[in-house]
Amino acid sequence: MPFVRQRGSQPLTHPGHAIVASMPGQDAPPGREERYSQAIMAFLGAGLRPPPSRALAVTALAGARRSVGSHPARGESLGKWLAGEVRVRGIRENAAVLAVLELPGYRAMAAQAYARHHPDRITALNDLLAAL
Repeated sequence: MPFVRQRGSQPLTHPGHAIVASMPGQDAPPGREERYSQAIMAFLGAGLRPPPSRALAVTALAGARRSVGSHPARGESLGKWLAGEVRVRGIRENAAVLAVLELPGYRAMAAQAYARHHPDRITALNDLLAAL
């Protein structure tokens, strides 16, 4: 599920993948979920002009998470899949990397490779890693 905050009384999905209602009119400093959501959107939009819409970002990340989740069941290499996804620059590349970064066992490898290929996106990457 995406970690995107929606305004008003729309649902808020957070890292525990539970849905809770946000409270309208609360303008408190960003909490953990909101900082995580902001870091995700900044990372997904890194290097893209104009930045992707939330709908496109949510769709791309959901697809990448489904692919990442299905690889162990099929006995396929996650590294090989990621290599294929990063050849397609843009939202698809960023979503694939983010989905792999969410797996602690692959985080360091994916972060180092992304930083090596995109040194201009280090700030977005570091903000995301801090929020994970």
